Amino acid sequence: MQADKACGEKVKGAKQLFSKKEDEKLIKLVKFFGRKKDVNWQFVAQQMGNRNVRQCKERFLNYLDNHVNRSEFTPEENKFILEKVQQIGTKWTKISSMMKNRTYVSVKSQYKKLIRRNATLDNVLTIDVNTTNTRKSSPLVDYHSVDSSSSDTHDLSNDFQINDVENKHLVDEVFNTLFDTLEFNDDAFFGLTTI
Repeated sequence: MQADKACGEKVKGAKQLFSKKEDEKLIKLVKFFGRKKDVNWQFVAQQMGNRNVRQCKERFLNYLDNHVNRSEFTPEENKFILEKVQQIGTKWTKISSMMKNRTYVSVKSQYKKLIRRNATLDNVLTIDVNTTNTRKSSPLVDYHSVDSSSSDTHDLSNDFQINDVENKHLVDEVFNTLFDTLEFNDDAFFGLTTI
């Protein structure tokens, strides 16, 4: 396998990381639907071209969504994670759903960090397990806003900020292209088919 494959070119058996350009396109496609609960992930994946439904949905919900809490875990959250793993096991989706705006990916990662640092229910409130997030934020997304509104009905229209005229033009071009190519009688577009 070559490391210099072009973005979007499939390499058999290799996972392709999302590029900045793909992230921007994914954000724009999701914003097109207005509310997260209305997003047709099948349509989004088709527009992305080289990504499947699961990849698009997980990338957006776990990494690009403004409503994901990316701040350091508090000692209380760390204790909660340890308690829940002890009670129900490593059911990350279930545990993360009990926490405010934390993804299953971040909860699982934090648990692994707690274990590496020998955290227990007895010492978790007193030991230092601070995380340092080195991920650079996207210029199109405000990663610092955390909102307690329901993620299923939240209106996405104000969440994404376009930085300059060039990006606004690109957004307009993408949406005009989408509207020109949509078939409004397509059941998949209206979410009438199951994924």
